[in-house]
Amino acid sequence: MRIKDKFEQLRRENRKAFIAYVPYGFPTEKHTKDIILTLADAGADLIEVGIPFSDPLADGPVIQAATSLALERGANVSGAFKCLGELKGKIDVPLVIMTYCNPFLSFGMDKFFRQMKSASVSGLMVVDLPIEESKEYISLARKFDIDTVFFVTPKTPISRAKKIADCCRGFIYYISVTGITGPQDFSYGSLASRIKRLRKLTKVPICVGFGIHTHKQVKEVGAFSDGVIVGSEIVSFIKNYSCDKNFLDKLKNYIGQLKN
Repeated sequence: MRIKDKFEQLRRENRKAFIAYVPYGFPTEKHTKDIILTLADAGADLIEVGIPFSDPLADGPVIQAATSLALERGANVSGAFKCLGELKGKIDVPLVIMTYCNPFLSFGMDKFFRQMKSASVSGLMVVDLPIEESKEYISLARKFDIDTVFFVTPKTPISRAKKIADCCRGFIYYISVTGITGPQDFSYGSLASRIKRLRKLTKVPICVGFGIHTHKQVKEVGAFSDGVIVGSEIVSFIKNYSCDKNFLDKLKNYIGQLKN
């Protein structure tokens, strides 16, 4: 399913998107496949898969630790595409890759998009790629029919936010706070007002990530956005319970509690 189709379905059902983030290769590649299948079964509307990188700009300590372990165990771009390709036809949930310029450019842009298309990945976000340097990237993405997700932050001027929104396909990733993933607190009121201003500029769905840890926060943020993205909290859960015999059942129940 394409991202656009998913958001149209959610609108018909009067629901907001629950987007789950997991890093590829954490704690192992085998876990990644089982985790993605479980997230889809638990009702995640989109699944964001992070490709580990040694020098991430946006990742907080929880995700940094997870991706460092994945890298130590051999996680790389080729492995990620192999893993995602093996999931093709097994889930009907849009997959979005999150990565950084270094692994993306080192692998080769054209090759990267071809592999995404082959694995039926719907969208891509390159965290440290500014729109001013994204012309070739966007052109290739359109050629391969891959959605481009860019970031808007609390410090983004409204004029620049409009330019970013115009480059987005699928959804806009709105960062709740200034800083890295995993903050514990943010102001709902100011966040809601910023989302409202941005919504006047675009019809592209706006989803909020960074710092969403609880069902209450999912509900609160979902009230004024088109979707919520949960990452660090899910990664923490995986770290704490992945060795348990019934880990996947626990993960499914946990996602259900966060989402519903």
